[in-house]
Amino acid sequence: MITVQIEPTIAFANGQRMTATQFNVVSIQDDLFANVTFKYTLFDQNMSWAGESVYSLVGKTEYKKWDTTPEGAYQIVADGIGLTISNTDTKVMFNEVV
Repeated sequence: MITVQIEPTIAFANGQRMTATQFNVVSIQDDLFANVTFKYTLFDQNMSWAGESVYSLVGKTEYKKWDTTPEGAYQIVADGIGLTISNTDTKVMFNEVV
């Protein structure tokens, strides 16, 4: 699984308040034309699950905002849900968690 470091943000999971510091994004539906739905998952510093939801781009105008790269997916989801990615240097942006 690939995660990206984010500025710490408050998350709620299973009735507990947590501080999310990483998140993961996967495309769960993409018609390659005008609609895409991403599932994002938040994690704390220990990689404990801190919640998840979906973020969608609907319509050609919205879809064209995404450059169709993995980096672009993470950035557009982060921007859409109000997260700030900590490291924007794409050479070290992603962390692989086994």
